[in-house]
Amino acid sequence: MGCPEIGWLFVDLNAYFASVEQELRPELRGRPVGVVPVEAETTCCIALSYQAKSYGLQAGMVVAAAKALCPHLILVKARPRLYIEYHDRIKAAIERCVPIQQVMSCDEFACQLMGRERDPVRATEIAYAIKAAIRSVGETLRCSVGLGPNRLLAKMAGDVQKPDGLMLFDRDTLPQALYGFEISDIPGVGRRMEKRLRAAGITTMRELCAQRREHMHSLWGGVLGDRMWLWLRGEDFLEPATRTVQATFSRQHILPPNCRSPERARGVAIKLLLSAARRMREQGLWAGGVFLQVGFMGEDRALDAGIRFVACQSPAILQGHLIELWKEVPSASKPSDLTVGVTELGPEPGPGLWAESGDARERVTGVMDKLNARYGLNSVYPGSIHDVRKEAPTRISFGMPLRREDFEDSAD
Repeated sequence: MGCPEIGWLFVDLNAYFASVEQELRPELRGRPVGVVPVEAETTCCIALSYQAKSYGLQAGMVVAAAKALCPHLILVKARPRLYIEYHDRIKAAIERCVPIQQVMSCDEFACQLMGRERDPVRATEIAYAIKAAIRSVGETLRCSVGLGPNRLLAKMAGDVQKPDGLMLFDRDTLPQALYGFEISDIPGVGRRMEKRLRAAGITTMRELCAQRREHMHSLWGGVLGDRMWLWLRGEDFLEPATRTVQATFSRQHILPPNCRSPERARGVAIKLLLSAARRMREQGLWAGGVFLQVGFMGEDRALDAGIRFVACQSPAILQGHLIELWKEVPSASKPSDLTVGVTELGPEPGPGLWAESGDARERVTGVMDKLNARYGLNSVYPGSIHDVRKEAPTRISFGMPLRREDFEDSAD
């Protein structure tokens, strides 16, 4: 009987944003570093070096709390465009060793192994080759690699040894090899699912793995429970691809102190809306609504407003609707954070639906999009955002990373 085959290799970059900063700034190497979106004590750390994590700091921690645990924490303002540039170089380095099946996020890559690559010895050799290739991109860059019979288990294996670890799960060791994990360690299992499992008396991985397939189906409320039962036992298959129209495009931003007046905050809100609308147009979609959420300094209340209208793509029309919503913002309040977006998205309406299309504003929009695509984001922009054009730079979100051209307005 041959050795169990390894179906997947999962690469997880360690402390990625902080490691890139340490690569570019040698004086930060070996020191506790916190990467922050804005230079303010009220913001949170979006990434931490392992030297900072050794003090008990965690991503998402407010700066003040982080400094209480680590007074000599060095704060560095995030530079998203550089992280995307390094992401592209790292992706190319990995693909010199093995093809990437899916880019999971800015710092995670899933590789499906084929043929002789599935042999455990060969798969391990590829893992070490990837580690070396990533170090050739930057000497501070490290990754953890997980090997497993399916993508989910390979990702879980990669979480076992950090930083710079390598772990292999094969089917002969399952499900016992998973007993040391928490249920929350399973990718895709969130708080609501944990709560449902606890209500069913399931609190450990051993108890979850002991469930019958039919009970897993019931717990997850459908076929995802069957898939989870099979995945935890080493079966290899991917969920079927689905094509859905995205319901909304939105942007969020915590306002720095210089943008907390209603007037400047309105300019930032317009910029966020135009950014969301640009992504919408790239997908060939039209918006039938705009929404606005505003939090205020020192106040428990928040504004949550929206408006529906005849579907359009025009930035001028969308901006007009947002300005109407902004009239609900109290003039005496200080906005602290914004969420702005377009909703009611759909394909181009037919002429019988009275879509707002075909006028001069739509033609201007098309020209602006082409100019910005050629010369860089916000090379051409409406005068309404002139005073805040450097504010609210594009951030890296969870999931698939954006393109480098989406970060042309980010400060280096």
